[in-house]
Amino acid sequence: MKLNLSKPYPMSGTAELKAQAMALPEMMVAIGVGSLILMVMAVVFMTSAKSFAAMGNYVEMDASSRMALDQMTQEIRQAGALTSFSSSHLEFQTGPGMTNSFLVYNWDSTSGALTEWKTGDTATNTVLSGCDQLAFSLYDNAFAVTTNLSQTKGISVNWKCSRTILGRKTTTEDMQQALIVIRNKPL
Repeated sequence: MKLNLSKPYPMSGTAELKAQAMALPEMMVAIGVGSLILMVMAVVFMTSAKSFAAMGNYVEMDASSRMALDQMTQEIRQAGALTSFSSSHLEFQTGPGMTNSFLVYNWDSTSGALTEWKTGDTATNTVLSGCDQLAFSLYDNAFAVTTNLSQTKGISVNWKCSRTILGRKTTTEDMQQALIVIRNKPL
């Protein structure tokens, strides 16, 4: 079959032209449906981004909490006598002879940082940051709560941390808690 392009195709008037074009109401409905689909996709994307950021923060906070707890456990287990205590401050005697060497843990509620300082160190080491709450408690040989420093054999530490996700502060880690036994302290 051969097409003849020299002759125009016959048109049966304006009715055929109207059938080919979109009317204004049809165009508005198409734009409305398309906008609705794009809006739903944007909401799904934002929700997914927020969940992804929250999960990333949780993983980072869990890892830093574990590292802080491991470091504290190792240092406290090797420490000697507890010389000073408050719910946010611990001070131990350490080293050979346990006289003029100290290990100090201090939580600053305004900065939310738990710091560690040892005799001989020139700088304070930040063990954990972003803590909204932190508390130390003392336990004796029978693991009963005590306030007597000379009877202390175990130290409980617990904290609650949070981070900012997409401009909003949220708690993404509930609570970390541990009981650390002072091994070098005589019974």
